[in-house]
Amino acid sequence: MEYPLLPKQMPATIKSVWRKTTILLALIFIIIGLAVTALLAYLDVFTNPWIIALSIYFGITILITLISVALIPYRYHFYRFEVTPEDLAFQKGYFFRSITYVPMNRIQHVETEQGPFLRKENLMEIVIHTAATSHRIAGLDMSEALNLREQIIALVKVAKEDV
Repeated sequence: MEYPLLPKQMPATIKSVWRKTTILLALIFIIIGLAVTALLAYLDVFTNPWIIALSIYFGITILITLISVALIPYRYHFYRFEVTPEDLAFQKGYFFRSITYVPMNRIQHVETEQGPFLRKENLMEIVIHTAATSHRIAGLDMSEALNLREQIIALVKVAKEDV
């Protein structure tokens, strides 16, 4: 049985943002590893067990980074959403897929966020807050994000009036 895909997909430029974020995170971990290596060398305790441990650390960091970058096209294909008058649906996952439905009358407030990588690509993120958690739609065009935010707010008002 084929898993259904929701209709709305992020702009393709979100892949660039995900790639940059993954590489930045990897660089942070590599810098931490280099700092530990320098500290061990400075303290003159850079022995064989530390060399093995740091080699494993750097190897795992590089491996996870390569796998994460390689899986970005799959992540992009399955990261979707849909807005209906009754609810919001969020789909994610390429191995373990899930669709989360949030009823409009459960939404408390809606935010927009924009980090440096999103700003460079002229993208924005919408954060939908409920009493229990928050859900994110990352990587929307700025105008689409603002329009979607207004649409969600209007649908929430209608849903709360009906209750």
